[in-house]
Amino acid sequence: MKIIPIVTLLLVALTASCSSTEESSQADYPLGVFNFDFARLGADEASQISELKSIGYGGLVLNLTNPKELKTLERYQSVVGDDPFEVYAGYVVISFEKNLAAQNAYLDKVTKALKKSDAKLWVILRVRGEQKVKREQIVDFLRSAAKRTKAGGVELVIYPHWSGGDPLNICLIESVEDAIPYLQEVGSDNLFVSLHLCHEIKAGNGHRLNEVAAKVKPWLRLPSINGVDVDAVNEAEGWKRGIQPLTMGDYDSSKLLEALKSVDYEGPVVLHTWGLQKSAADHHHTSFARFQEMLDEL
Repeated sequence: MKIIPIVTLLLVALTASCSSTEESSQADYPLGVFNFDFARLGADEASQISELKSIGYGGLVLNLTNPKELKTLERYQSVVGDDPFEVYAGYVVISFEKNLAAQNAYLDKVTKALKKSDAKLWVILRVRGEQKVKREQIVDFLRSAAKRTKAGGVELVIYPHWSGGDPLNICLIESVEDAIPYLQEVGSDNLFVSLHLCHEIKAGNGHRLNEVAAKVKPWLRLPSINGVDVDAVNEAEGWKRGIQPLTMGDYDSSKLLEALKSVDYEGPVVLHTWGLQKSAADHHHTSFARFQEMLDEL
């Protein structure tokens, strides 16, 4: 019988322990994607999801502001079934110049639909025209929506959105830090917020993502990532420099992943693809590959 020196056994155990610690600290965020230009991935929902899965994506999110898109959601859900690929969220733009009671009724309908996928409900809050919105109106809306979505089994997530320089089309919560006073005042355990790289860049926060993430750590859900130029903060209108494939832009988008890791975020990250219909046809593929490189470097 061969006797192994105890020193050797200790070294082996120590090496295994270090390796295990290193592996457990490795951030592993599933990557989802907005469905803005899925037509290039396939002619229908089944072929689109099949292509996304072959690339490596873990899920999708979509715009449900138009009631017609609930049918699109149903088709995605039918294709997904019990598959590990997920519908992570749907977002609805709430317009405060319109009838809020009708919009609340629609949110209840969306909540019921998203519950089938255990998906989250994003809300973008805006007002068009010259109407002024009081803080109390926003608080009341969020409090009511958080209560109703909780009853429906769906998490409500504030979607901060840069206004874009149009004085007659104002987003009421433009950045993560704009959302904090509402999160605190509403005080709901069913109200959260997303950190979107493109909107934080526009807000001038590209150099302080760790600080921003730390402030909203208890509420952080579904952050999104994209390629972006440093000077997109100075882009008064549009998203030409603010949303690009992940392989483009001179800003180091891996800073978002560093910020997420610094607050021990666990969950999916979403690739933002708004306005990329004219980008290279393989941008979903190249962005996914770049995301994996970022994870390896993290």
